[in-house]
Amino acid sequence: MSKFRHWLEEWFGIPADENQDNDSATKTPTDSRRSNEFHVLRVQPTPNPNAFQFVINAPIINSATKTFSNADEAKGDSLAEALFQIYGVENIYLKESFVTITKSETVGWHTIFEKVGETIEENIHYYGAANLEKKTEDKPETILDKFHKEDFSNCDVKEKVLIIEAVLDQAIRPALANDGGGVEVLGVEGNVINVHYQGACGTCPSSTTGTLTYIETFLKDSLHRDLTVVAK
Repeated sequence: MSKFRHWLEEWFGIPADENQDNDSATKTPTDSRRSNEFHVLRVQPTPNPNAFQFVINAPIINSATKTFSNADEAKGDSLAEALFQIYGVENIYLKESFVTITKSETVGWHTIFEKVGETIEENIHYYGAANLEKKTEDKPETILDKFHKEDFSNCDVKEKVLIIEAVLDQAIRPALANDGGGVEVLGVEGNVINVHYQGACGTCPSSTTGTLTYIETFLKDSLHRDLTVVAK
């Protein structure tokens, strides 16, 4: 089972339609098209039920956003062109380390979710540099570059906060910013991470349920399984 089908079942509680395009369900991307540098780290919903955010493991665009509203606007961009070939895709939005896909209301996620995810992984590339090799040379080193998950429990509080902040910057804050909010780390006490929601997230009902659960699950997966996130 592909990770995209697993996430589809996780979010919707139903398996992908076995009658959908079998090629998309079983096809392995070719090495010539796929970059080993980028992959989809996780997928998360947005307040819009017709939009999902595909979080990438590293920044794909710096200090800018990019939107494709139709196939004409996508011409010349391999990722956008490929996504608009999927029936039902209506909008593509890129910011920092995520790609938000908005679909038509007439198409169910179970019919395109897996194909969208695989298409992103096949075609995702870095925007704003001549090539990926140049981007790798110019990429500034971060605390996560030398971090190993198994070392987290041995870090002191200051180091833990820096690591948590780096993970939030990479995969959580871009999505919250797109919804008009943010999250601040107040401190770490043992395995408890205290956070405070900012902006639109502060008054959003989902911030104490779905969003908080997602952040906690993500940090558990990325850092340590015993972590707990508490919003204050």
